[in-house]
Amino acid sequence: ADIRVVDAKGFKVDNSSLTGESEPQSRNTECTHENPLETKNLAFFSTNAVEGTCVGIVVHIGDNTVMGRIAGLASGLSTGETPIAKEIAHFIHIITGVAVFLGVTF
Repeated sequence: ADIRVVDAKGFKVDNSSLTGESEPQSRNTECTHENPLETKNLAFFSTNAVEGTCVGIVVHIGDNTVMGRIAGLASGLSTGETPIAKEIAHFIHIITGVAVFLGVTF
């Protein structure tokens, strides 16, 4: 669950699984940014509390969490045929045509 921090005492979280930041990020009650990933008053699912204490209110659960939305976007991508797969299929059609032609002629 994603939580909004209501009270914090030296609270820091490890957001490396979400943002790749290696340093723990401090969290407090102040809303500092419109972007949820940038604001200081949210702690996210899949991140670890590494220091301090906090009290929070759950604001998102399941697929509505930041991590859930990222997972939804990643799973919704179509995996169309890659360029190398197209080239291989084209090559196989050419070889098949040549083999059939040679088989019929001889």
